[in-house]
Amino acid sequence: MQPTARRLILAAPTLAALACGEASEGSGRSGSGAEATTVSATDSAGVDIVRISDLGALDLPELDLRLLYSTAADIELYHVVGAVFLPDSSLAIADRGSSEVLFLDQQGSELQRVGREGEGPGEYVDMAGIGVGSDGNVSVFDSRLQRFTFLDTQGSVTGVQRIHLNEAYVPLVHLGGGGFVAVLETRSFRPQGFQRGPLFLVVFDQAGEVVDTLGRWAGKERHVSSGRMTAVGFGATALYAGRGPHAVLATTDSVDIALYEASAPLTRIRGGNASREVTSEEKEAWTELALEVFPEDLRPSNRQRLEQAGVRDSYPAIGALKVDADGAIWLGGYPRLDDLERSWTVLGPDGIPVGRLKLPVYRAELLKVRDSGITGWAALDLETTIPSASHELLDVAADRIAVLRTGEMGEEFIEVYAVELPR
Repeated sequence: MQPTARRLILAAPTLAALACGEASEGSGRSGSGAEATTVSATDSAGVDIVRISDLGALDLPELDLRLLYSTAADIELYHVVGAVFLPDSSLAIADRGSSEVLFLDQQGSELQRVGREGEGPGEYVDMAGIGVGSDGNVSVFDSRLQRFTFLDTQGSVTGVQRIHLNEAYVPLVHLGGGGFVAVLETRSFRPQGFQRGPLFLVVFDQAGEVVDTLGRWAGKERHVSSGRMTAVGFGATALYAGRGPHAVLATTDSVDIALYEASAPLTRIRGGNASREVTSEEKEAWTELALEVFPEDLRPSNRQRLEQAGVRDSYPAIGALKVDADGAIWLGGYPRLDDLERSWTVLGPDGIPVGRLKLPVYRAELLKVRDSGITGWAALDLETTIPSASHELLDVAADRIAVLRTGEMGEEFIEVYAVELPR
């Protein structure tokens, strides 16, 4: 079937041109000129195909936020790996540091904590993520045990599903009958030198067998030597997220995004974003920040690894990704090392941009990185492609967003805001 044109949207030109390398994250087009940025959409066999000439230059409305509550004063959190809104707008939080799931009411008051460290029912060794199904029940994934634990809205365990796989994978969508959709990574230490291993979007059955492959994406840019992988500084990678029936994947080289409902493709977005230079000062700052992960005596050898891997000359086009309860795509820019905020662009399930907002950048505490190898700060993610880089936007549902923050002492807290999206 031939694609058919559906609509053409012209965005207002940017008012000021900024030289390449001087624009902050989320700013408009680099260079001079006053061309309008275009967004075009077609339909191809039931899949929306959207092309955006320059995402950063789009003239979009700013979305208003209103703080509803914060956990900073009353609730202690140690290492949040996810949070989801339940159908009644209450919030369930997966805290890896305490191996607990916390349930908060609509006003942010704690209802109960369930779970503890261990391998029995309702216990966790390496809590990696949390999801919510269409029935409002919660699923918690433990990457070490390769196990799903299912909880009702009161925190009681309703079921357990264990999968035994050798490859690294992250579940995104639960399917009927116990199957699920996940990203899967096969890691190769050959050939040595620069490589970019692939990520696959696959369908698993209830027994953990791969029954279908939906797509392939280029993973993290990295340098392989002597059985070790070192990420390229500011390197391109693949991002992914899941919520309810939707999964979304993107590559950060450009604006290249695919949205799925269950195992069916819904929307494909292709586009660009004005290139931003990584300065020599930023390259050195990235190296020093990455070295802080290691003990003092190991830093010289790891400096050699980082220098061998190199640092890119330009920032990735995008740096964070989320899909909300309605299937809208939340696309985060790639902030500079010293930026305090990140610009988020919201695109409808059909791929058409509808608005922007800014949120404080979340950066993982270094001690947690040393303990777990998991980081929410791209500069510190030296070896792994999975998991996708964590970020400040935890969940979006029913015109609410949950935002992960860190305080002056590295303590974590969550803020919940009301936000009104264009319909």
